[in-house]
Amino acid sequence: MGTGALSSTTLILAIIAGISLLAAILLGMQVFVERKRANASSEKFKSLQSTQSQVIHTTKLASLGQMIAGVAHEMNTPLGFVKSNVEVVGELVDEHLQQSRKKLNVAAQWLDKLAKADLSSANAQQAVRQASVKLSGALRSVADTDLGDARELLGDSVEGLDQLTNLVRNMKGFARVDSDGMDLMDVNESIESALMIAQHQLRDRITVTKELSEVPAVRCVPSQINQVMLNLINNAAQAMDDGGTLILRSKRNGDFVEMEVEDNGKGIPDDVVPKIFDPFFTTKPVGEGTGLGLSIVHKIVHAHDGNIKVRTTADIGTTFTVSLPVDHAALRKSA
Repeated sequence: MGTGALSSTTLILAIIAGISLLAAILLGMQVFVERKRANASSEKFKSLQSTQSQVIHTTKLASLGQMIAGVAHEMNTPLGFVKSNVEVVGELVDEHLQQSRKKLNVAAQWLDKLAKADLSSANAQQAVRQASVKLSGALRSVADTDLGDARELLGDSVEGLDQLTNLVRNMKGFARVDSDGMDLMDVNESIESALMIAQHQLRDRITVTKELSEVPAVRCVPSQINQVMLNLINNAAQAMDDGGTLILRSKRNGDFVEMEVEDNGKGIPDDVVPKIFDPFFTTKPVGEGTGLGLSIVHKIVHAHDGNIKVRTTADIGTTFTVSLPVDHAALRKSA
């Protein structure tokens, strides 16, 4: 082989090596760019997750604020009732003590006369008999004093205190401040707790009908499901400006437990239905709604591997159905 042919081969090999090196460099740069883009996407995803968590936390705080306002309103009535009853009982007891003191003073006077009586004459014996009758009457009057009104008022006060106890229990159950992790829960308890918290919005305006069935437990974050039910009940109440009927249902449907919130309000327009779960979408006036309520509800339900559906008819009403999966492992243990 000649020198010229060798030089050509060397040149070709050098060119191929150069091209390979260039390709390697370009591939390395592409990998670097893709990795950087992936890292940026990961950071963006983490940032989005953090923002969503903050939004959920903020919405939960708003719900807790509403809960506190509602509970304060609900507690005010039995507290005022108990306070009034205790004051009246105090007055009755004071009156009873005053009357008893007077009667016992009379009895003491007659006892004093008996002690000093001269029993040697017939007149004295007659006086003693009269004094004995007076003394017996005074003591019997004290013994027969009826405090039935006071007992009745105290009984009513105990009922008022029971209402307060139930309110506190429901508030604790709603907030579930002792645990924010996954736990087994009876959805009927969630419905009852949310209804108790929202009661001040419903009273004297909306009739509540409960159709709650015995259902299996679901595994969930209880405070989040409570928030879902409170949001749906509040939305239903707001949809019935002139009053109406709220129906709360629970039932098992195959592998899911369903909770339904039905109102007979004005319904949702057809063009609005596809948007109701979109973040920041609201039909309320500016300043009255954030547009996050149903969006958060949708996110929470789907985070629990559940789903939420809506059926609505104009001027007839709306029904939201939340479905959560049955915990079959817990169901087998309880069988």
